[in-house]
Amino acid sequence: MLRDQSFAEFEVRPFTGSLGAEIIGVDLRTVADDIFQDVLRALHEYHVLAVRDQDLVPATFQQVARRFGPFSGNPVHTPMPGFDDIVKFVREPDDTGKVIGEDWHMDLAWLARPPGVTMLYGEEIPPVGGDTCFTSLERAYQSLTPRLVSILEGLTGIHSGRGVFAINALQKRLGVTKDIEAIENAAVEHPVICTHPVTGRRYVFVSSVLTHFKGMTEEESRPLIDFLLARATRPEFNCRLRWEPRTLGMWNNPFVLHTAINDYPGYRRVMYRTTVEGAVPAAAVA
Repeated sequence: MLRDQSFAEFEVRPFTGSLGAEIIGVDLRTVADDIFQDVLRALHEYHVLAVRDQDLVPATFQQVARRFGPFSGNPVHTPMPGFDDIVKFVREPDDTGKVIGEDWHMDLAWLARPPGVTMLYGEEIPPVGGDTCFTSLERAYQSLTPRLVSILEGLTGIHSGRGVFAINALQKRLGVTKDIEAIENAAVEHPVICTHPVTGRRYVFVSSVLTHFKGMTEEESRPLIDFLLARATRPEFNCRLRWEPRTLGMWNNPFVLHTAINDYPGYRRVMYRTTVEGAVPAAAVA
C-alpha cells in the first residue's frame, strides 16, 4: 500500500489518486504541536482524512476538535446535552428510509462562512456498509476548459437554505431547531471559482443548494448548475471513507461534496459530529 513519504511521524496512506487518506500512528488527544501541524498539512493536501484508532468520548472529541479551531455554529441541529458544539447521530437497526446526508452535498453552504472542517467520530459502526463518499471540487475545477473557467470566473452563485429544514426534520432521531423561517429564508452569495486559503489552489464552489447565479433566473442557471454538479461527482474525482470503530473522519468542507451510503439495514450506527469555523470563500484572482 502506498505511503506518503513526506510524513515521517505517522503513516499517511492515500485512498485514491484524487483525494482522501487514512492516518495511522497518531493520538490526537496528546499529539505534540509540531506533529499536529503535520496533521493539518495532510488535511489541506488530501481534503479528507480517516484518523484511525482514536479513543474518544464526547468530552475528548470536543477537546480535539477545538484544537483545530472554534466551533462554526450549527443553525439546524439540536446539540447533545452538555455539549453545545456536538450533534449525535443515531441510526437504529429497524430504522427505514433515507439516512441523513444521503445526497451529494456540502455542509451549510448557505451560510456566509460555511464550516471549514467537518469532523465525524464513529462510536458504533456497522460490520459492513455505512461508508461516506467524497468528491474533489479542486479536481472538478482542473477538468474544466479555460473557456468555461473564464465564464465561471465572472459568476456569483446564490446558495439557499430553502428546503433544508424539511430534509432534516424527516430524521426522527435527529433534533432540529425551531427557527424554520430563518433557515428557509437564508441565502448567500459565493464566488463560483475560489482559491483555497492555505494551498492557493483553485476549486469550483458548487453545492446542492446552489439555486441560481446572480443576475440570472433559476431557469437560466439550472443547465450550468446541473453540468457542474455532474462534473464534480464523476467517479475519478471520488474517494470512499470506510468507517471502522474509533475512526475520526474529517474533511475540508468547502472543497468537497460528500454523501452517506445507505446500505446497512439491520445494524446500529452511532456517530458524533462537530464543525470548525471556516473562512469566507475567496474569489480566485484571474
